[in-house]
Amino acid sequence: MKNLFHVIVIMIAAGTIVGFAQQARVRPLPEQIPSISQRPTGSSLGTIRAGAADKNIWFDWRVGVPGTAIKSLTFSEVLPKVDLASVTSVEASSTQTVSPEIPKKLDYRLQPGERNAVNYRLKELSEQILAYRVDAIGADEATRRKVFEFAKAINAPTIIVAAGTAGLADLDNLAEQFGINVAIESKTDPKAAMRSLEGRGKRVGIAADLGGWMQAGVKPVDGLAVVKDRLLLVNVTDRSALGSGGRDVALGAGVGAIGDFFLAAYKAGVKPLSITVQSTGPTEADLLKNLTAFERVLWPAMAERVRVMLDSPAGKIRGPERLKPEERQAIEAAAPRQGIVKPKKPRKLLVTDIQMYSGHSTIPNGNYLLELIAKNTGAFEPIFSNDLNLLKYPKIKEFDAVYLNNVCGMVHNDPEVREAILRFVREGGGIGGHHAVTFANNNWPEFADMMGGWAGAHHVEKQMIKVDDPNSPLTKAFGSASFEHVDEFYQFPMYSPYSREKQHILLSIDVEKSDRATDSRFCAQCTRPDQDYGLAWIRTYGQGRTYFTPLGHTNIFYDDKRWTQHLLAAIQYILGDLDADATPSAKVKATAASGK
Repeated sequence: MKNLFHVIVIMIAAGTIVGFAQQARVRPLPEQIPSISQRPTGSSLGTIRAGAADKNIWFDWRVGVPGTAIKSLTFSEVLPKVDLASVTSVEASSTQTVSPEIPKKLDYRLQPGERNAVNYRLKELSEQILAYRVDAIGADEATRRKVFEFAKAINAPTIIVAAGTAGLADLDNLAEQFGINVAIESKTDPKAAMRSLEGRGKRVGIAADLGGWMQAGVKPVDGLAVVKDRLLLVNVTDRSALGSGGRDVALGAGVGAIGDFFLAAYKAGVKPLSITVQSTGPTEADLLKNLTAFERVLWPAMAERVRVMLDSPAGKIRGPERLKPEERQAIEAAAPRQGIVKPKKPRKLLVTDIQMYSGHSTIPNGNYLLELIAKNTGAFEPIFSNDLNLLKYPKIKEFDAVYLNNVCGMVHNDPEVREAILRFVREGGGIGGHHAVTFANNNWPEFADMMGGWAGAHHVEKQMIKVDDPNSPLTKAFGSASFEHVDEFYQFPMYSPYSREKQHILLSIDVEKSDRATDSRFCAQCTRPDQDYGLAWIRTYGQGRTYFTPLGHTNIFYDDKRWTQHLLAAIQYILGDLDADATPSAKVKATAASGK
């Protein structure tokens, strides 16, 4: 019995030790972390700060803001603000408090569970660390290694250290070991910082403080010429004057020529590049003001990026040679053989498929269908071109309408092009488009208003379509009953310009007959409180006419005779040959209700 008692004691003790060990073990982060991001739909195509990181279409520039930008907030508290501002990255700092729950500094002293909490917070808000700024890297190798280990743990690609930091050879070695860049802050003449990099590897470079350069009398463009491809990070501010007498101002309002700086950086091929947009003050409003200004100063670089893209194979019209034989045959079989009405005069339609996006696979389907419709019916002469000069005055007046085939991304940045498109339609021209067009020019409110939509959460699904106006010549091919369709259905947010007060709705989702769950779950971004999901509409804009449908992701839009007939009707409408009631749907409903 005595021996049995000893065995039991030993077992209890062993179990206690195992229990403590299990409690001490930190569980890894789950593979799937539910997103709580409230980032506006379409921000990756509608804002440079969110889209610039794309390596193929945009710049390979990651844009973020300092975690300390809103002075009263902890790191955890600032992340939702950053998310709402359509910023995907944040510059972390070792001087910032982690959160109200973890009132410690964001540094290597954090425990494993606390580090996990930081990473969980980042992932649930779809945020990344742009860079990790340390106020003191430490003088000994052991401390420096801990800093690198912590940076690795929070997935920081770059560590920012102060100018004059000693032991760069050791940092160079650690940078190679950990695969993390080291950016030495340059607040004065960049030539001194460049001298410190002599003999250092490519993972050690410059973190340029443009405001500091200007205080030192150095113009940002001149500083760029000094640091060249050693530039790893840019701390973006603008100043009212060069020298110590200047003060911080909104980007573009000072003497920094920030737009010229980024244009020069793009032309010089500086990439990858991290960009930290500083705030002009301590509040959220100050930060948002400078982010808006940042978009404006990046326009010259964006316009140049579009120009370069248009001069490449990616900028050429996507023709029928890209289609499979069976796709061509299906489109040929479905293409209308005669026009709905006889043209009042010979018509010319400019068709463009410009993309600042990877491009939808059905773009060639649309171009081939339009080519066949023109050939079969004689309703118009199509001109397929992505030459932006054709959208400027007076060239644009050579056309009766412009058709945007899946045009996507920030493509019309030239003020002359923007002014010409709006003027063309207001003075009696037509414009139409389908599918990705509400993801085009999301930084141009007048365009979104004219086309009637902005972005829109979406995925391929099956829905029932309701014919809102069965009497319109544009819906005649569908009859009056609801019908099934598989496509990407854009669900426009309430803050988008989509409205029955402005648009004459032709088709919409039949909510009562459709499965409105999203992959068997609820989806706040896919839901409008008014349950109004328009799928095709027309409107008058000044003296001109507009048409849009968010459909056209799938092949059925191009090889089903109902849809091809609908497209023919839409084109003859925007050309000015087919009459159709474009009275806003809300007014039609109100008139019917009043009995007038």
